[in-house]
Amino acid sequence: MQNNNSELTQLLPGEPLRIGVDLIADKKSGALIVIGSSAKLEKISSGGVDLINCEYSPEMLSELAKMDGAIIVDEFVTKILKANVHLNPSDTLNTSQTGTRHRTAERTAEETSLTVITVSEESSLVKVFTNSDTTELEEPSVILGRVNESLQSVDRMRRRFDDAVTELGELEIENSLSNQQVLEVIQRGELLTRLAKQVRSEALRLGGESGLVLIQIDSLESGVTNTLNLVLKDHLPAKKYRNIAKAIDEISRQSYEELNDINYLGSVLGKLPLDDLSTSKGYRVLARLPNLPENLHDSIIQKFKTLPKLLSASPEKLYEIEGIGQGRAQQLRNYFDTLLKNIGFSYLNGH
Repeated sequence: MQNNNSELTQLLPGEPLRIGVDLIADKKSGALIVIGSSAKLEKISSGGVDLINCEYSPEMLSELAKMDGAIIVDEFVTKILKANVHLNPSDTLNTSQTGTRHRTAERTAEETSLTVITVSEESSLVKVFTNSDTTELEEPSVILGRVNESLQSVDRMRRRFDDAVTELGELEIENSLSNQQVLEVIQRGELLTRLAKQVRSEALRLGGESGLVLIQIDSLESGVTNTLNLVLKDHLPAKKYRNIAKAIDEISRQSYEELNDINYLGSVLGKLPLDDLSTSKGYRVLARLPNLPENLHDSIIQKFKTLPKLLSASPEKLYEIEGIGQGRAQQLRNYFDTLLKNIGFSYLNGH
């Protein structure tokens, strides 16, 4: 098997190969199954029954497991090629396994570079051997329990992120936001994204049963990347980051230890000292206004430079921007007035 990932995919819950393996485990039959064939496998094989045009089915695999030897299936697990095969891999190959079946499986996988599966007769434990790697299959209920615990962590991190973003929004309008508060939003957003990615990877091991979990992860991740990108555009120094792609890349390369060190993160992103004021450019505020074409955002911010100046702009000054008519200028002014009113400010005479 050239691509060991494909065999592990075939062993996800609900897949035909996994169903067959689970049937064997449930019946306490025990089995040794080789995925694929090769000249090397032929060389270390003896005996066995050739099966002509034997279509793979979980039930057939389970029945053949009642015989003593190994079962050989094709690499796509569409046909069963042989049964009751005796395998004789080199006994000079090191093995960490106990028990004849498992030692044979590990050595066969290493000698042939094929994937070999064992089902323990006594414990119903399923192991997958690929070259020098060994994977122990877990019951879906065990994986689901672990995933649900991790989902709770993602949910807590999402709430912490949302709280930080809410505070950031209020302090931006007041123009009293510190570098540290900006960095905390970036930190929590990146940690949330990484944790969600880990949980997604774990959930995929549930195969067809992963659907509901993946929907939950999508919901918990919704809007995070877009919010982070806007915060970076608003608050990173333009001289250091003409394009936020560079910043995104740098953040993604930080270790967990580095990411959790606010001072270090601040040094990477040019946001020190931590208690210095961080004035927003206004991208996130503009993005929250429905029906404002994105191509106008840069033009507006290029004219006013900072969010405080933008929030105090008169309709006449807004109207000067190409692409903004009188109606849209007034719409923007009304929107800014609402934002200011919500945090206790009022717009008077354009200031």
